[in-house]
Amino acid sequence: MSDGDGKIATLPTRIRIQRVETARQWKSFYQLKVELYRTDPAAAIPLQSMERDKLDPRSSFFEHAERVAWIALDGDRCVGRIVAIIDRLHNEHHNDTLGFFGFFECAEDQDAAKGLVETAQQWLREKGCSAMRGPMSPSMKGEMGVLIDGFEHPPTIMMSHSRPWYDKLLLGCDLEVVKTFYAFHFDSTDPVQVLKDEKLNEFEAKVLERFPELRFEQISQEDFAKAVHEVNELGNEVRKVGWGFVPSTKAEIDTMIKNLGRIIHHEAFQVAYYKDEMVGYVITIPDVNWALRQTFGKWDWLRKIQMLFWLKRIPSARVIALGAAEKFRTKGIAMLLMKRLLDRHTIFKKWEMSWVLEDNVRSIRAIDRVTSLQRYKTWRIYEKPL
Repeated sequence: MSDGDGKIATLPTRIRIQRVETARQWKSFYQLKVELYRTDPAAAIPLQSMERDKLDPRSSFFEHAERVAWIALDGDRCVGRIVAIIDRLHNEHHNDTLGFFGFFECAEDQDAAKGLVETAQQWLREKGCSAMRGPMSPSMKGEMGVLIDGFEHPPTIMMSHSRPWYDKLLLGCDLEVVKTFYAFHFDSTDPVQVLKDEKLNEFEAKVLERFPELRFEQISQEDFAKAVHEVNELGNEVRKVGWGFVPSTKAEIDTMIKNLGRIIHHEAFQVAYYKDEMVGYVITIPDVNWALRQTFGKWDWLRKIQMLFWLKRIPSARVIALGAAEKFRTKGIAMLLMKRLLDRHTIFKKWEMSWVLEDNVRSIRAIDRVTSLQRYKTWRIYEKPL
């Protein structure tokens, strides 16, 4: 089954698994996603350069990780792909020997899926991993999970979109569901939202009366990089007990600053201070996938030109980070950050809040107090002992 030397692994079926090494193989790897989602009206087909950047061994993530990619062939036709990943930083942080798989795409073909999963599993086992988890593309800081409902809704930025049969394929490979997480959607023009706004005004007055030295600030363009590093420090403390959490390296944060700096609206980046201490944050980014979906053509350069036009017209956004320091977590800081964001940010009318773990009841309740919530998508992450 294993083909670590780059040769084709012959399965007891018509399917062959081939390690991706040549330019032709990588072309098949990237083109598969285009082929599988060509008829999906909700899909946001990425630029090939976007996928290449995620898998670039010179990227900040792969400074502490390694990966190998494979494709599944049915005759000469590529019908599946997978990447096995070892994140040394994750294993150091959690003191374990976990391996990951990601970038999984597959036709409705159980033999192809099984061949891909077993090949990735074998490579990870040979590297000393005790279990395999995924999909992570390439980690929890990127796209992850398999969508199991809400297929009719396009994916927002950095959120995965799947074909409806992926859950069945992975369960058929003896993988088990280890976590479920959700996305919530709301429309600020919803009449129910207006009623919640009135209650929040009263709540805000009470919180500020109790904590008169509490203040909220919008991050300016000049302070953007400094604020992202400060938020990362607080976020590492806030999320340290979170499932699967791995702290970001300085190089990863610098990459994030570079990428977000091109698209973020600074009024969508709000922080809370108590005296001179940062105690909360909320970061929202425009849904670049919306702009991506407006483009057409098979060449990246042509779609990039179109993107320049559509990026200025994005109508929706995704809340990617919301948190409060431990001593203020039950004081309503997160709710007031969301209120401030919605009160002052008029560019976007529709928002997605994701991802929220199924067992994170506190976050779900907090979000529901602020917005007129609609849970509209669910993803699963799978795991298998090796």
